[in-house]
Amino acid sequence: MCRVQTYISKLNDPWTNLAFEEWLFRNSDPETYILLLYRNTKSVIIGRNQNPWKECNLKLLAKDGVPFVRRKSGGGTVYHDMGNTNYSIMMPRAVFDRRTNVELICRALHELDIPALVNERHDIVLDGKKISNSLSKRKRGLHRAYHHGTMLIDSDLSTLGQYLKNNKEGLVTKGVASVRSPVTRLRESSFTVDHLSFSDATRTEFLKRYAYDQWRQNEEGEAIIVDDALIETLPAVQAVRDEMKTWDWMFGQTPEFTHTLEHEFSWGSVVAKINAKEGKIVRADIDSSEATGFGSPSLALTALGIGMEGQRYDQDGLDEAVERVKYEAPEVLAPAGGAKRIKDVVQWLKEEM
Repeated sequence: MCRVQTYISKLNDPWTNLAFEEWLFRNSDPETYILLLYRNTKSVIIGRNQNPWKECNLKLLAKDGVPFVRRKSGGGTVYHDMGNTNYSIMMPRAVFDRRTNVELICRALHELDIPALVNERHDIVLDGKKISNSLSKRKRGLHRAYHHGTMLIDSDLSTLGQYLKNNKEGLVTKGVASVRSPVTRLRESSFTVDHLSFSDATRTEFLKRYAYDQWRQNEEGEAIIVDDALIETLPAVQAVRDEMKTWDWMFGQTPEFTHTLEHEFSWGSVVAKINAKEGKIVRADIDSSEATGFGSPSLALTALGIGMEGQRYDQDGLDEAVERVKYEAPEVLAPAGGAKRIKDVVQWLKEEM
């Protein structure tokens, strides 16, 4: 007989839910089968090894007050809102099979009269479009594995598209890139499906698959509720949540990348090539054509590039670079409009970042 537990979170904070999921994966009994269901408020969730500047529209997210969260697992970028339900199925690593779990979710949808299918890539699709993004994680030392994913029930798909749209073609990253696919939502096939009905159907199919005898005899017990009171008793979850909000985790975890940009100013054209690692600029070459010909950058822009090295790849980092130039090389600011060139280039780079 399998040992099973089911959890339903009443919290909608993305950092808390993702931190609890990670804690549960690492601290639960390796032989126990677990289902966790939760929803988050508007947020963009990126994978552990992804580049936020490449994966999402950070400027629009900041304007709308929508956070991005880097989760502890790998995989691609997804959008969460209250029209989306997240599921996580954990079990012993030795018996883990991804297709078994996506078929379980698919059966739950069939119980709701939604004709979903599992394709050859183990995606759950409806009318040929994805309704669920999912990934699996295996931890050899823990002898555990889990499969977690989203279910687009009534999500705002237009907002999803805007937040995940990025036109930074000159940004080349060593991180994992998301693969975009056409998506739809369950609402297009059902007027009645919602978070509660999907959660109930998924919990039922989970119990039928991994604890059939208990389910048949109504002995499976109640779901464990995840709320503020429970989180208060789990300082380890609070610690993970706090870590996930730090700059070092959100941006400092970013793999190495190169961003090449070009712009035409009134005083000349500029090409900037910025190499960054762990969210900080390793090297910045800023080349200007000006009147002396391409390949002869002004001293001011050369100094700016040097000043950018070691700074964070963000607007504050650019401000720090300017202060460094003022302190270490003030002589480049006065002649031939050096200060204006730096001001123009910094403003341009801030807009691009």
